[in-house]
Amino acid sequence: MSKQQRKQIIDYIFNNPNVPAKIRRAFEEWMLTRENEAEIDEILLEMWNRHTADATIKETRLGLQRLHAAIKPGRVRMLGRRILRYAGMAAAVLLIFAGGYYFAARTVRPAEEITLLTAKGNVGEFTLPDGSRVWLNGESRLKYPAEFSGPTREVALSGEAFFEVSKDSLRPFRVNMDNLQVEVLGTSFDAIGYSFGSHQEIILKTGSVKVSGADLGKPVLLRPDEKLSLDTRTRQVTVRQVDARNYCSWFESRLIFDNTPLADIITNLERRYNVEIALSSHIRVDKRLSLVVYHEPLEDILDVMATLIPIRYRIDGNQVLITKK
Repeated sequence: MSKQQRKQIIDYIFNNPNVPAKIRRAFEEWMLTRENEAEIDEILLEMWNRHTADATIKETRLGLQRLHAAIKPGRVRMLGRRILRYAGMAAAVLLIFAGGYYFAARTVRPAEEITLLTAKGNVGEFTLPDGSRVWLNGESRLKYPAEFSGPTREVALSGEAFFEVSKDSLRPFRVNMDNLQVEVLGTSFDAIGYSFGSHQEIILKTGSVKVSGADLGKPVLLRPDEKLSLDTRTRQVTVRQVDARNYCSWFESRLIFDNTPLADIITNLERRYNVEIALSSHIRVDKRLSLVVYHEPLEDILDVMATLIPIRYRIDGNQVLITKK
């Protein structure tokens, strides 16, 4: 496809208010999967130069948040002084994909709802209107109002996110998932609810949370280092003691395993790479290993592990099978 053809398509998506939301979402995902193509940046920047809208501080902040969902952290650092220009561009252009803003020449106006979206393999860090912080794992979507003006702070999650919720005893913070609702006043926890996954899970790191849902009967109160898991096929609910650090460190720049049991390493890798790892019963899960994980491909990490213990692996989409060599 030529640059001119791409420009025509982008212009149409941006400027036509009658484009269906389904088409906008599909186009958003198409753009995210091509985040490393310089041609996309050139087209968007040219459009921004043609429509010289001034971004307010709020719009710039929101634009930066969308950029974090669409580009890798390293790339943000490389932009240097150009980051504010790109942030304004994100506020005026990229937010149209989320359905939270519409674009017209020299005009940027907020609507009621904002959607954050991360591409596969990317992690986004965001600040919500109440100051709460959220880390959004790959292939995840978070929807929330532009302002938390009601009696509750409501967000909707599909995928995985780690929340650090700002305390507000008068306005509970609620995370709505397909089958679960999590309510907190101020705490930190991980929530997992991928549409293609077989489980929805809540792991509490600090504070307390109340989890509700049709399959729970009555609300469940979790304490730190507890995990609630809902099997979406059998509708079975379990609560068990875990080490929350294994589930709440996937967004950090590096994972350090120092004489760590294999079971804990596997749990961390599942969260880090958004996969489900199955271990053969012939492999000892209490085997201890030492290694450091940055952002290498999963295959590289499994190759390193195969030099430390006799294993072989097979990757099929988001499913990984590890067997004894």
